[in-house]
Amino acid sequence: MPLSSPIPGSFTKAVLGAHQWLGIVFAALIYLVCVSGTLSVLADEFAQWEAPSAPRVNSAAAGLYARVAAAAFAEARAGGADHDLFVFGPTPELPWLRVFALGEHDGPGAPVELEWLADAEGRLQAPPRTPWTRFLRDHHYHLHLPAPYGAWAVGAVGTLLLASLLSGLLAHRRIFRDAFRLRRGGSRRVSLADLHNRIGVWALPFHLIVSLTGSLLGLAGLIVMLLALAAYQGDQDRAVAALLGPQPGSDHAAAPLPETVPMLREIERSTPGATITSVVFQHVGTAGQLVSIATAEPRHLARNERWTFDGQGNFLAKAGFTDGSVGMRIYGMLQPLHFGTYGGIGLKLIYVALGLGMCLVVATGPMLWLARRRGQGRPLPAAERLWTALVWGQLPAYAAAALVALLAGTADHVLPLAVYWAVTLGTALLAVRGRDEWRCGHRLRVGGGLLLAGLACGHALSWPAGLPAARVVNGLLLVAGIALVVGVSRRRVRAWRPE
Repeated sequence: MPLSSPIPGSFTKAVLGAHQWLGIVFAALIYLVCVSGTLSVLADEFAQWEAPSAPRVNSAAAGLYARVAAAAFAEARAGGADHDLFVFGPTPELPWLRVFALGEHDGPGAPVELEWLADAEGRLQAPPRTPWTRFLRDHHYHLHLPAPYGAWAVGAVGTLLLASLLSGLLAHRRIFRDAFRLRRGGSRRVSLADLHNRIGVWALPFHLIVSLTGSLLGLAGLIVMLLALAAYQGDQDRAVAALLGPQPGSDHAAAPLPETVPMLREIERSTPGATITSVVFQHVGTAGQLVSIATAEPRHLARNERWTFDGQGNFLAKAGFTDGSVGMRIYGMLQPLHFGTYGGIGLKLIYVALGLGMCLVVATGPMLWLARRRGQGRPLPAAERLWTALVWGQLPAYAAAALVALLAGTADHVLPLAVYWAVTLGTALLAVRGRDEWRCGHRLRVGGGLLLAGLACGHALSWPAGLPAARVVNGLLLVAGIALVVGVSRRRVRAWRPE
């Protein structure tokens, strides 16, 4: 006589349903991070698109850095933000000279933060208004969660994506043999499977690199904590120093701002052709202050080699991202590899195209699973509609957030964040109330396409003498919008064409 299970069948069914919905939730998180990451590749171009009148600085000499730092230090001291000072130099992708000052951040409450944009003469001006770009960066880097948990969450999502890619490779034994097999005109499930597998194989190196680097970047803080526990008996300061080099001293006696011109010239002599990317003053204006200067060296993938000097201008250490240990070189390459910031706008556009392919791979995965269930007579219509709303609802959500940010003229990224989530959740509610997943997807594509095209045309009319970066962004928005609307129209014609 067979033994009956003590667990009721209804409970097993409920747990199985929860497991299925949990998989959908994880897939949704991966998809959101992939979409925001693809857009973040063009974050520098989006910033110039949002603030086309911001002063441009194509290059900065040593004297200009010194003048900007002195002016910012005086303003920061008057504003109570004279703990750390950051001067970010211009790059070919973002020709701005940006300055940030941060107040004491060891006490309760948020530290005072000040921001400026400097012109080619070193004069400080009001910061540019880029609320949508700030929303986009925070959406991808932290999912709008408090530090450091947001970065850890994004790193965990990167790890899930990496695991999904590897498990997909192992689960499909013929995936490489069928690399160029794309069956069209058959069932929807077969077409989705071929599209999912082919794009996954064609861009596999990119997918693996981006997911691995994203995982390591997001979990870097957690890795340092674990390193401190394992190698330094819990001494996190020693672990940070091993990775980030010398740290500021504890002497808080007042001291003058260090002379940075000799430091910059010493770096120029040591590495001819290197471009200064940032000058950072830690514990600025104290006897224990340090100056960290980052450079982008020619013929090196790492764009953040760091040179550290003390307050008297004495050289202390070089991070070794370009010529140090294997581990340090890998660490220095993580961010350039992840965002494609080492080859100009051409490489960025390639990253965007490959990123869209990754979004398509992630989107078609749950579609395949849902289509398979429908074919087996076990459909989940609510999940089908919700997933369609999430996939195609990102288009109108991001476009509406950008449109509202431009029209409102605000500098706060809270407004585009609220608009984004309002549209995302609104499309999900409409999908739940709807009856047709196919119509839901078509309407969202048309709406998103019209918003993208309207956004591009409106921006071009408002700033007819646009910067090159703005023209690139408007061109991409217009092409994407037209392609979406035309693509949906052609599908409707085919769907209603008599046999």
